[in-house]
Amino acid sequence: MNKTITTFLSSFLILILFLGNIYNANAQTGIFYYSNPSENFINNRVVALTEAPNQELYLLGKLSNSSYEKSVPFFCRVDKRGNLLVDKAVENVPVYDLNHLFILNNQRVKIFGSKRQGPIFAPWIATLGSQGNIEKQKSDYVVYSTIMNDVTGFGQDHVVLAETRVDNKNIYNINLIKFNASSDATVWSSQLKSGNNEEASKIINLKDGNLLVLGKKYNYDLSDFSPVLYKVDANGKSMWKVPVKVPENFYAQDVKEDSEGNLIYMCSYSKEYMGTNETRIIKLDKNGSKISYNVILDISGNGVVLKEDDQIILFGSNIKVINERPVTKGKYVLISKDLKQLHAKEFSIKDKPDSEMPQDVASNLPTISDITTGILLKDGRVALAGRIYMPADPKNANPYGTDRKNFALLVLLNSSGRL
Repeated sequence: MNKTITTFLSSFLILILFLGNIYNANAQTGIFYYSNPSENFINNRVVALTEAPNQELYLLGKLSNSSYEKSVPFFCRVDKRGNLLVDKAVENVPVYDLNHLFILNNQRVKIFGSKRQGPIFAPWIATLGSQGNIEKQKSDYVVYSTIMNDVTGFGQDHVVLAETRVDNKNIYNINLIKFNASSDATVWSSQLKSGNNEEASKIINLKDGNLLVLGKKYNYDLSDFSPVLYKVDANGKSMWKVPVKVPENFYAQDVKEDSEGNLIYMCSYSKEYMGTNETRIIKLDKNGSKISYNVILDISGNGVVLKEDDQIILFGSNIKVINERPVTKGKYVLISKDLKQLHAKEFSIKDKPDSEMPQDVASNLPTISDITTGILLKDGRVALAGRIYMPADPKNANPYGTDRKNFALLVLLNSSGRL
């Protein structure tokens, strides 16, 4: 074949592959919801998700009965276009709460949470197969109530757990455990002891090999709380502790580390009866000192995702009053690295599933949604998840809302942070 033609065809093929990659990274977006696989546990809320090596998404949810008195784990796998592959309600395993899931090297899935142990709480860890079946579970006996709050990966098949543990003086402090997720063996345990009641919120591993723990510090009578940050080394020993100066009694808080080692902190405030909410975004240096901040209105944030260019996806919901009742609508905001708002998207009657409902029902009784977790995918997209209170059959939605339950919600954004 003529060398010129060969070169042209090779260049053309490379261009097609390049454009295909751009398409894949930007076109697979949308709002997806998944009906509950159980008739007994009818309310679902996704608490964590992760990306498998084959680009499937694994979702962990908390399924509850109609009165929310009993809860069990929910596990599902979806492909990169949001199509449901596997869903499973683990109905024989009651849980108090769930926190995270990780995929191990052997493709098994490790999930973390807490269970009731008589009148107190104890951490609970389980290993699932790829179909959501429990292969083994671990719940150690505890003397004092211990609730698992968050988990972060920390080396090959190792994780660090952040727990809140009550001692014999009824003071609760943050406890960290490095755990081998393959062997279920504890590597080390370290308590961040304080004279105040402190509760863990988040734990992340830092680029310098250390850990950052975000918690709540309560006053003496437990009437108010404020945020506190701990930096700890790879063995769980405290390096420093700093408070974050924001108004007390926030709704939720989160922290991430950007590419320059700065800390991006957020906390949100809501007044449901007034239909108002706001979220504070603060950039701190690596030692916890404030660099800059901004207040984002009309969103009650649950967390943030940092994109590779350090732009921030703030996710949560907006509370508004419709027909004299508070309604929450899932929302996310794209924020620049200098904390300026660039783009915002709030779910409306123009979005699924409201757009599939009769117009009068969607207007008078819109669905209720909240985005509770999110991750950055390998192709640059962002996956957000949570719950949506909706009719099982939107096209035949009951005008009085008697057919509604909380379904698992997944939102896929393109690499620019947009639907």
